[in-house]
Amino acid sequence: MDATFDSSNLDLLRSGAVLFVVFSHLLFLFEKTHHISGHLFGGLLSIGRWGVLIFFVHTSLVLMLSLERQHNRFPGQPAWLPFLIRRIFRIYPLSMCIVAVVVLLRIPVADIVAGRLVSEPWHWSGFLSNLFLVQNLTNTPDVLIPLWSLPYEMQMYLFLPALYLFVRNARSIAPLAALWMASYIAAIPATHLDQRGMPNLVEFVPLFLSGVIAYALIKSARFRLPSWIWPIAIATITYFYLLQPNSCRGCACSLMLGVALPHFQEVSSHVVRTTCRVIARYSYGIYLTHILGIWLAFQVCAHLPLAIRVVVFLTSVSSFSVIVYHAIEAPMIQYGTTLVASLRASRLVIAESEA
Repeated sequence: MDATFDSSNLDLLRSGAVLFVVFSHLLFLFEKTHHISGHLFGGLLSIGRWGVLIFFVHTSLVLMLSLERQHNRFPGQPAWLPFLIRRIFRIYPLSMCIVAVVVLLRIPVADIVAGRLVSEPWHWSGFLSNLFLVQNLTNTPDVLIPLWSLPYEMQMYLFLPALYLFVRNARSIAPLAALWMASYIAAIPATHLDQRGMPNLVEFVPLFLSGVIAYALIKSARFRLPSWIWPIAIATITYFYLLQPNSCRGCACSLMLGVALPHFQEVSSHVVRTTCRVIARYSYGIYLTHILGIWLAFQVCAHLPLAIRVVVFLTSVSSFSVIVYHAIEAPMIQYGTTLVASLRASRLVIAESEA
């Protein structure tokens, strides 16, 4: 696992995270419909939030590797603006399209109440907050359930280049560990900020820092555990979180995941590698559109037999994610990359003319 090649272990982690989120929303719908209760079932309902926490760890690690590639290719050049431009074109176009479709078509995917997907009352300020992913700053309801995590990602992107320089210049892991501990202490009271309508980004800082710690440990990792233990490690940490899903346990489990990540050999099974690579490629589309598939299959088609509804769900989610990837996501990623390249070329021309 380094900055020079794609990691099947990270693909496996990302695939598991997005499937956890999908499974959780199906469980919520099933629980509200069939009035199921119990400690085990209640714990399983939190697997979706755990999937999002995994995304935070995974994303920060992947982006630290991306910043390393950028630094190696363009040493001495500013990193913050090119990094942010690429992230904007990676995240915003697809989320904006989904938000616009949900609002314009009035699709009820904002919450699950009594076994049904429902919409939240919205106004133009709320629509704009969702469109620009600042709901946590404006205390605005999300227009679709999975959208809540994206503002935290976008806001953490502002700090990742500085964290990369911090890690790169640190002589040991100790300063980063101290930073994680300080953020963890600050996050404990921050869990109540959201309930008071205040921005609570600090609550999730330890999760992103866990991915940064994983990056810092990559080059100094002494163990190379067999790859077949990696999914077992993910399952074990997941089980530990679900025993008592709360903010403190989430931070601890995220740190465990970040520390464990660099110490495994890459998954070698061709079937597993290929499957996880495909799911990981379309994971952003799956994350944003699966709730539309749930609505279509289990609410619009509620009168159909269960087997047909399952087929509708699987078909719609896979189709939606593939379509939005090739129609929106991939072209916008490429456009962001092209824009950054043109900015670098313009800067080089200016520097040469000044010289």
